Amino acid sequence: MYNWQGKRLLILGATKLLCQVVECAHKYGAKVVAVDYFENSPAKQIADECYLISTTNIEKIVELIKEKNIDGIITGFMDSMLSYYKEICEKTGLNCYISNKEQITFTTEKQVFKDYLKEFNIPIVEDYYSAKDVKNFPVIVKPVDNSGARGISICNNEDELQKGIDVALNFSKSKKYLIEKYLNYKEATVFYLFVDGTPYFTFMGDRHVSRVKDGFIKLPTGYTFPSQYSLRFEKEVHPKFVKLFKKLKIQNGMMFIQCFIDDDGNCIPYEPGFRLTGSLEYILLDEVQGYNPLAMMINYAFTGKMYNNDEIIKINPITKKCYNISCLIKPGTIKEIKGIQELKKIGGIIDIFSSYEPGDTISEDAWGKLAQIGVRFFVVPKDDKDYTNIQKEIEKRLCVMSQNGENMVINYKIKD
Repeated sequence: MYNWQGKRLLILGATKLLCQVVECAHKYGAKVVAVDYFENSPAKQIADECYLISTTNIEKIVELIKEKNIDGIITGFMDSMLSYYKEICEKTGLNCYISNKEQITFTTEKQVFKDYLKEFNIPIVEDYYSAKDVKNFPVIVKPVDNSGARGISICNNEDELQKGIDVALNFSKSKKYLIEKYLNYKEATVFYLFVDGTPYFTFMGDRHVSRVKDGFIKLPTGYTFPSQYSLRFEKEVHPKFVKLFKKLKIQNGMMFIQCFIDDDGNCIPYEPGFRLTGSLEYILLDEVQGYNPLAMMINYAFTGKMYNNDEIIKINPITKKCYNISCLIKPGTIKEIKGIQELKKIGGIIDIFSSYEPGDTISEDAWGKLAQIGVRFFVVPKDDKDYTNIQKEIEKRLCVMSQNGENMVINYKIKD
């Protein structure tokens, strides 16, 4: 149990996801100050104070922190904010879970990530030095320094490859891209929690994906926990990552690593993140294991410690079967979201997160990006039959209605 009475937390950004941070801070008594450059951002509607300041305006935010006596600062769900967050912490003396810049480049620059994997003998996705080296298609082109599936293209020939390079460059701050062999393998995601220099393997989930439109990468439709590959990962790959994390001098924080699983069951990591995760897996950990990584991150912001004394013993890999169902939606303007309140009353559904509200517009540019995740369901069923019934209830009741009278939901079920 936390006690943050009298503490003031600054959040960099005020997106719908960051409402989760506001609600968690409020639960234990803290006040929240939100900043971004939008007037009506969702998290600003429930924060205690809000200001129209760009999250990249370091000078103005430092001034605000001093003026408003801020006790802690936290960034959200975007890799691009990490360097600003670290610099703000350095200028104000506030606690920062990122202890060096190398930790940022490891998780935000894809080529740096792969170089580290090679050093520690961890498998990587085959890549190409340049477009001229590509002999076999399909390939995937991505910016080296972006996330959320932005700027990624699947290319089946040389013309598509050149167009994909142009797209990737447009989404890359450093104007660099990466060409990799396209792998049509199963996927899984590994989650870590770092406490005082110790990396805890919290759980691994089978990541189910579906292609919503030709030419775009597959998007996640959910996770099944624990992964069928968890034990093998712990035995073969986890010890190598522990050594890697030690070299990076990671002390505190949370990390996810997305992986391909090849036909022989080998794990091939391809995408990391050293930040809060949009999959909101801490909701399941809080329910099943009794600790909450989001709350631990806020506690670190205030105190420089990830946990209270009674929490550390609870950090063990998850064994109870549970699910994260992600309902993908088509672009359009939302008129109404039906069924959420009824579904919240169903046993086994422990939480529901809607990424959008009525009146929000999902642009055509969202195709093939994580912005298509409309509603997440966090499910801890009694058994497989209970889970099947819950899926049926979601399919029966959930409707994201567009202004044109169309149900925007693409899928209701976890599927490959």
